[in-house]
Amino acid sequence: MTRRRDPFTMALESLRSRAEQGVYVPGSPVVIMDEARRLNLSTTPVREALVWLSGYGLIERSPTGGFLAPRLDRAIIRDRYAFRLQCVVQSLTGGGDGASSEQALRGTHDSGRDLRGHMLRAVKRTGNAALVDAYQRVCSQLVHLEAAETRLFGDMEEETSRIIDQFGQPWAVSASSLVEALTAYHQRRIEAAPLLMLEVEAGRGEAGDGE
Repeated sequence: MTRRRDPFTMALESLRSRAEQGVYVPGSPVVIMDEARRLNLSTTPVREALVWLSGYGLIERSPTGGFLAPRLDRAIIRDRYAFRLQCVVQSLTGGGDGASSEQALRGTHDSGRDLRGHMLRAVKRTGNAALVDAYQRVCSQLVHLEAAETRLFGDMEEETSRIIDQFGQPWAVSASSLVEALTAYHQRRIEAAPLLMLEVEAGRGEAGDGE
């Protein structure tokens, strides 16, 4: 018999997925009663999950006491991409420690052709729990931009593939070129923050038209 997950976990997984995928309109209320009804749960686990997500930066607390979907802001988008880059570069360079750099890079080939997987593996290999937590938080806050990235950057598959190939090279060979490639990858998105916002809105409008 499959054991039923506890209500809090059910609420957290569903609400987190919806927040990451941009289901909620930025700045709009996330109504506890509506979500509880959708999940067939009581309001208590839904409220607890929303509180947790507020601490994670995926939901905002309303001044009136409720919850809101975070507003889109180009400055925040730029800052999040810049912070993710800092986390990855710090993991790969190890503050100039070659041994730490090798440790961060080792094993990333297990992530296949998923660039996010390669970057996460590199951060995790540092063994720095605080860095991993900060990195995962900012990645969760950027998930809703991935579809917009794909639409905006027509060469995204080739772009990520080139970087992934560099992860497979010996650190002594790929060190500077990998950091340079990752910097260019993130800088491109930082500069395109206003366009990414427009793409998110366009994607939401298309989804609404299809309903």
